Amino acid sequence: MFSYIIQGIVFQLLFLVVYDAFLKKETFFNWNRAYLLITPLASLALPFVKLQSLRTTAPDDLVFLLSEVRVVANENVQSQVQSSMWDSFNLWHWVLIVGSCLSFIWFVYKCYQILRYWKKGKHQYFNGYLRVVIPNDEVVFTFFNTIYIGSNILKRKHDHILNHELVHVKQCHSLDLLLFELLRIVFWFNPLVYIYQSRITELHEFIADSKSVKTQKKQYCQLLLQDTFQTEQLSLVNQFFNHSLIKKRIVMLQKSTSKKIWQLKYLLLIPVITIILLYTSCEAEQQSKFDQNRSSSIEEKVSQLETVIADEEVSPELQRRLLNLAAKANNVNIAEDPNVDVPFTLVDKKPSFKTPCADGTTDFDCFKIKLDDHVRRTFEYPKEALDNKMQGRVYVNFRINTDGKISVLNSRAPGPALDAEARRIIRAIPELNPGLDADGNPVSVTFAYPIVFMLSK
Repeated sequence: MFSYIIQGIVFQLLFLVVYDAFLKKETFFNWNRAYLLITPLASLALPFVKLQSLRTTAPDDLVFLLSEVRVVANENVQSQVQSSMWDSFNLWHWVLIVGSCLSFIWFVYKCYQILRYWKKGKHQYFNGYLRVVIPNDEVVFTFFNTIYIGSNILKRKHDHILNHELVHVKQCHSLDLLLFELLRIVFWFNPLVYIYQSRITELHEFIADSKSVKTQKKQYCQLLLQDTFQTEQLSLVNQFFNHSLIKKRIVMLQKSTSKKIWQLKYLLLIPVITIILLYTSCEAEQQSKFDQNRSSSIEEKVSQLETVIADEEVSPELQRRLLNLAAKANNVNIAEDPNVDVPFTLVDKKPSFKTPCADGTTDFDCFKIKLDDHVRRTFEYPKEALDNKMQGRVYVNFRINTDGKISVLNSRAPGPALDAEARRIIRAIPELNPGLDADGNPVSVTFAYPIVFMLSK
């Protein structure tokens, strides 16, 4: 979940940088409005988009992948973890929930303030909108099809104000603000949501000014500067006089209409979205830390294989598929380089456990049966993983060395507790008979081995 949150924030940041750098100062107000409404929602959806055509593909020359083994928490432990779903929440989950609850309370409070104005004011119905006149007040704002205006404003020249607010009503600007209020409730911790809301509020004022003032812009600007209002700041409504926006509104009113050719700036979305899709669709290749001096080593090939199957349900048949030797792909002669790791399938004499299997069992089946049996007998479901209701597939890359001992090369897991347990299990494999080449010399053999931790069957 936290990975998703971080990705969403990064994507929103990219979109905001493009907006502030290239689009914000243009007078394509409706285009900018669409941009500010679509991009924050797209940032929430893009982490789930994984285009198959952009995925990293696995070449045929990879290492041998063992079929997965599944381990299930035992029944007495199961009874301890089968409690209410709330028990699965850790501290950070509760922080997010409490923050959202507080944000929702603040949202309700702002709605209550608007309701107070509604009850306090005098209602006047007009064609297409409702005017609520607040006695002895100088408030001016719009909420959906209702214009709230203080009675003191009506005593002065106010036609420009009503024309401005009617634009907010006709273009349903309150829906935009409501969207960002909902985003603030769920993603209260994300500062970019607040920035987005600030940008859309600013843009609403630009749109209303441009629609309501076709001529006499200078006079309109003077009216903006002459009037002062004590308007309570509510992010849920469109306010005529937001003092922090006055200067920006005046500057934008004086700005010449942008040339249509500059609409090509919106094409910048293409490379931005392409970069995001490349990131979400292509998994990063994990490099082995075992031997930095060995180019295109077997560990790197294992990492490539992990990338392909990490999020896929791989059938046992595919898992058992024999993939060529990575060393062979790199034109390495095993006989000349005894340090090269060899996949299980290309070893002349397979590595094996000290205890033989029953007659008729193939070398591979014997090795896999005993390896799976060792995992099931050795594993202990980590307490931290139980407390957090964590389960999932752990990929462990390990080597059977020339002396029959085990070395864990690298691993990938849903969480550190499962990762540590998977590594412990592999390191606990007893000393084995090493693999041998055609001349009877011991060689190192590598595997990619998925262990699936399950809380229940």
